[in-house]
Amino acid sequence: MGICSDQSVTFLKNLGYNVVRHPNAAIKPLDLIGVQNKQPLYLGPLNLLITNPPGPLPAITANIVAADINGQSSSTLKIGVGVTILGNLIGAMGGSNLGASADFTNARQITFAYNDVLNDQAVPLEIGNYLRNADVDGGNKILQQYVLGNGNLYLITKTAKSRKFTVHFERSNGVDASVTVPVLSGVAGGNVSVAASGASSSTVSFTGTQDLIFAFQCFQVGVKDGVLTLVAAPAGATPLAVEEGIRVTPELLPSDGLIELGDGTAVGAAG
Repeated sequence: MGICSDQSVTFLKNLGYNVVRHPNAAIKPLDLIGVQNKQPLYLGPLNLLITNPPGPLPAITANIVAADINGQSSSTLKIGVGVTILGNLIGAMGGSNLGASADFTNARQITFAYNDVLNDQAVPLEIGNYLRNADVDGGNKILQQYVLGNGNLYLITKTAKSRKFTVHFERSNGVDASVTVPVLSGVAGGNVSVAASGASSSTVSFTGTQDLIFAFQCFQVGVKDGVLTLVAAPAGATPLAVEEGIRVTPELLPSDGLIELGDGTAVGAAG
């Protein structure tokens, strides 16, 4: 599958991550994603593919300070795309989604900065050793379709999460834009703290009440000499879409190859 070029799903590519379009607390390392005939589908945790586990699953280490992403900024986004992403972030934090409205600013572009980011991760080498020593269910239809057949299987190994995001608003060429912070705060709602250095500051921070997963890294699962193996997947090529609410059935979005994730159940990938 071709690498997505949509800015809304590739703006974390330069930081080595794939984007979660609707940040959520549901995604975790050792989750499997299958793609067949351009249709991505959440398949479940890795252990469901193993019939005779060699031992416990590889450990997931939580809440590691994300030195590779803390303090970094995203690529610059046009205001329309940027406001859509910001609205998704605010909505995931428990606030009101901004929709496409940018009435609170005269900016033409924005960048996101990442603060207090934590990683949850499983070590790929440990996963590889686990798969090498595990008995895989060769009759499993998922294995047949996504690994041995015409499809691709991906394993999430690392996630990035935070409860705080900072956004810088610009008119163009480094010229700061004005932001009416009280208006933006009112639109966002009381569940999200909106702060800036002044009433019209060009840099605004948004803080929610819980950590949200907004990015991840993954490996493609393959077979070599009858053993499942891992191959690195390119950053920015496997976005996920997440929706709040009840669990839903996966649905392909033809325009960009994303699917929806309902409260942790339906996940998709596009590469």
